[in-house]
Amino acid sequence: MSAAAVCRAALGVAAIAAYQIGAHHAVSTPGEHGLGLALVLVPVLLFALSAAARSPARVWLLPLWAIVCAALWFYRVPLTAHFGWGLYLEHVCFNLALAWMFGRTLAAGREPLVTQFARMVHGTLEPRIARYTRRVTVAWTAFFIGIALVSTALFALASIVTWSTFANYLALPLVAVMFIGEYACRRIALPGVQQSGILDSVRAYTNSTQ
Repeated sequence: MSAAAVCRAALGVAAIAAYQIGAHHAVSTPGEHGLGLALVLVPVLLFALSAAARSPARVWLLPLWAIVCAALWFYRVPLTAHFGWGLYLEHVCFNLALAWMFGRTLAAGREPLVTQFARMVHGTLEPRIARYTRRVTVAWTAFFIGIALVSTALFALASIVTWSTFANYLALPLVAVMFIGEYACRRIALPGVQQSGILDSVRAYTNSTQ
């Protein structure tokens, strides 16, 4: 992986960490609801602005974006009082989107996503590796659905600070635990096969897109 790619990845991780720290601070600190609402809306609005600016229909999408911003500003007081819902919806939708990204490749006639990554690294795959990578794709799909379900249960039944602790401080480390657990299982399930790490998959994916 090139130095530029490493820097981009590091900046991405730093941005995610800063967002999560800021979100938990807004949830757990009285008087910081405005920060919480900004964390909910600003990323979405920036993404929408970028998409609208690149769209062939930007002549009417950009004015629509400005109208939406004006409406959000007008209703900022009631929105600020319920910003926690925005953080919750972002967290759940993000994990469900990842579950969909993995799960949709399990449909008949499609190649499972982890199998695609393995093929990028190793080329032709043995049948046992293809079967294993399919099971790993199922596991990742279930993992992200599980994160969304736990997030929903905590948001509904526990305090907002408890939910935020899970969503902002525990969910991402659980992804790391999942990677480590999968690597350990792979060494047992596929003895004698050259092992690869997440960086190998990222490098292969980057090369394939180039």
